[in-house]
Amino acid sequence: MSATTQPGTTSAPPAPTGPTTPVSAAFMARYALAYFGMWVALLTPTSLTLGVRAKQVAPDGAAELLSLVLGVGSALAIICNPLFGKLSDRTRSRHGMRRPWIVGGALVGTVGLALVALAPNVPLLVLGWAITQGSFNAVLGALTAILPDQVPSAQRGRMSGLLGLCGPLGIVTGTFVASRVDQSVALMFLLPAAIGLAAILLFALPLRDRRLPADHPLPAYRLGEFLRSFWVNPFTHRDYGIAWFSRLFMNWGYATGMSYQVLYLTDGLGIEVAVVAGIAFIASSALQVTAVVFSGLGGWLSDRMGSRKKVVMIAAVFLAAGLAVVAFSDSVPAFIIGVAIAGVGQGLYVSVELAIVAEVVTDTTTSARDFGVSNIGNTLPQTLVPVIAPIALAMPMVGGGGGESFAALFLLGSVLTLVGAVLILPIRAFR
Repeated sequence: MSATTQPGTTSAPPAPTGPTTPVSAAFMARYALAYFGMWVALLTPTSLTLGVRAKQVAPDGAAELLSLVLGVGSALAIICNPLFGKLSDRTRSRHGMRRPWIVGGALVGTVGLALVALAPNVPLLVLGWAITQGSFNAVLGALTAILPDQVPSAQRGRMSGLLGLCGPLGIVTGTFVASRVDQSVALMFLLPAAIGLAAILLFALPLRDRRLPADHPLPAYRLGEFLRSFWVNPFTHRDYGIAWFSRLFMNWGYATGMSYQVLYLTDGLGIEVAVVAGIAFIASSALQVTAVVFSGLGGWLSDRMGSRKKVVMIAAVFLAAGLAVVAFSDSVPAFIIGVAIAGVGQGLYVSVELAIVAEVVTDTTTSARDFGVSNIGNTLPQTLVPVIAPIALAMPMVGGGGGESFAALFLLGSVLTLVGAVLILPIRAFR
């Protein structure tokens, strides 16, 4: 694991490391477009089209099949992101370190999506999604490493803010595109995949990628040594470890609060199932719009103030407040207001999330691997939420009532986000 800033005797951050030459606006635009394209291809199935395919392939067991497919995908995301990131760090190629994984992952991932779109049975559907997740996580592992590879510290907040826009915009764009061709399920997969592939290639093919020197040592790992090399000691590599746990708790809190919205509407507020989809769409739109607007603002704000920590603290306050409003809401308008407030916090946080990782990963020879390990802080909460949520739901708050167990769940999410923000304060690598 990469070395990070060690505790010192002063609170002053160390001198910036990594690239110092500013990148152009064109580079930033193409980089953001590639990131956006990746999410269009990958998030459209998880938010819409996988459910449609599950219903086609297994009409009487669609829910179980969807859970199986998403579970396999989540497990592969946790494994493949740091794995392919590490392999990217060790790649000697005349095409560079990152480009082979970005281009190859996008091409194979598109094949995986085609298999999902056309699979006639459950095994091929699961296999197709496994290929898709593994391949696009290879893209993600290499693509995020471009940030510390080529973007200087002074521009990372702005670049991270642009990248933070890409997830919400990717969901909205992919869902819209798929809805325009809903007469063909195959096109609902393939058209977003084509958009993603084109955007990624537009960035990757002309990229002036890093290259490992021919004499750069690449130790030959045995399997056990290879697996152990992913471990980072949070005491030895203090800043990286703190940032990892901060990211985990921030995303865990958000996922805990927002994963049970539909059940809250039906069981907590008593909304009829027939109309809950429309309300959930309005709430989701409010969340994505505020997240997009404030993601763009947050990156600029962090560079302007020269402080990532202040933006994270502001983000956590909005996230915690939004989840608290949802917890105590007794009507649909109050629920949507709470979700929109949480969207402000989520947008601000994702605007600096990648910039923070780039600041604490100071060994550029292992940056893709370290970004991959850090990205587990995004994916692991999706596994933790189903474990902890039933405990909160089984503990109704004082006073009784149908929705109060959900109030405990949303308040738990609120507390977790605040914990994540406080954890970031001792980091010395940045302000």
